[in-house]
Amino acid sequence: MTSPTPEKNSAADALREWGFDVKTFEARARKSLDTARGDLTEINGAVRQTLTQAKEVLVNLQKQRKPVAAELKQGFEEAWDAIEKAFARAREKVR
Repeated sequence: MTSPTPEKNSAADALREWGFDVKTFEARARKSLDTARGDLTEINGAVRQTLTQAKEVLVNLQKQRKPVAAELKQGFEEAWDAIEKAFARAREKVR
């Protein structure tokens, strides 16, 4: 560990005067930092795995673009027809 700077040393002295255990705090801080690094590594791994899976899905969709587009187009057309028929039935009931 490097030698403490005058600012750090005076702050540590002031904290000790108040009954604060600086060494224990530093040890806990190091442990918390190590835990946070481990958590970050785990999260980073999960994000990378999800990114890889998303890329695979996108590549598959791109390869099968035409059938997927046709399926979506048909679904939208059927939904629009159903909406138009529902409005027509509603108009007839109102008359």
